[in-house]
Amino acid sequence: MTAGKSKSEVSRTRILDAARDSILSRGFSAMTVDAVCQSAGITKGGFFYHFDSKDELGAASLARFWCDAEQRQAKAPFNDEPDPVKYLEGYLDFAIEAYQDPDLQKGCMLAIFTIELAESNAPLFKAAARHFADWRASLLEMFERAATHADKRIDARTWSDLYISTLEGALLLAKSSGDPETIRRSLTLYKQLLLQSLLAE
Repeated sequence: MTAGKSKSEVSRTRILDAARDSILSRGFSAMTVDAVCQSAGITKGGFFYHFDSKDELGAASLARFWCDAEQRQAKAPFNDEPDPVKYLEGYLDFAIEAYQDPDLQKGCMLAIFTIELAESNAPLFKAAARHFADWRASLLEMFERAATHADKRIDARTWSDLYISTLEGALLLAKSSGDPETIRRSLTLYKQLLLQSLLAE
């Protein structure tokens, strides 16, 4: 048993781990309670002790995915950078390195829920959309601060949206082609073009 965790907490973690792997590899709709229980080594009774339904597990999995991303970013070294342009550059450098992790290369749960559940599961779709909106808002603020500091007129909203599009597209291409370097190449080119716009004389 993991140190400091109760048997119940360990079981819940195993269920969430199994759900994450299933969602990222096959999608939410293809995930079944039976498969999650088998992967986690949990009985159905154990599953329903923690979650009332597959949808509740989906909501918990999405919340955990977002929380993990926020915690990962909160610990990143760029947070100590006072210069807004260097802060933004540090954010991008951190993303480039973070997405060399094979676990992160498995995909983005926000994108999966948004694409897959828009017409079939309004609550989970809306939850994913809220996280996307929060992400866009934080990016927009970061880009606007960098542009103001550099005294450059750039379309901060478009650059923010382009970052999300570049990352999500790179994750898809990396998975479909079996070439994870797609992520590094795409984000590196994005960073180069953005810095040219911000730092050009």
